[in-house]
Amino acid sequence: MNKINKMNFFEMHGINEMPTMRLNGNISINSNDTNIKSFKDTFGEMISQMNEITNKPEQVAAAAMQGKADIHEVMSAIAQSELTVQAATTVTGKILQTYEKIMQIQI
Repeated sequence: MNKINKMNFFEMHGINEMPTMRLNGNISINSNDTNIKSFKDTFGEMISQMNEITNKPEQVAAAAMQGKADIHEVMSAIAQSELTVQAATTVTGKILQTYEKIMQIQI
């Protein structure tokens, strides 16, 4: 996968769009507001979605062994899982960088 573009990989396997993590964008610091989700809830949903995506290759591989899925579906699930882990790693790094910058602010 190092020699081909990841977008080309998805196009070759009939996947029209990259996997996405669905966010409402309604993040609130005030936990009393019932219409808007808190950062904790939004982040928790992101983690649960990531867990679903990263567990999917195992499920699809098991289905392939039973003859219910083909190798392309397995490879697609693995690629989606890889991209999800890379995105989660990047987001985590950015959050930590932001936290460190905030901690350096002198009041």
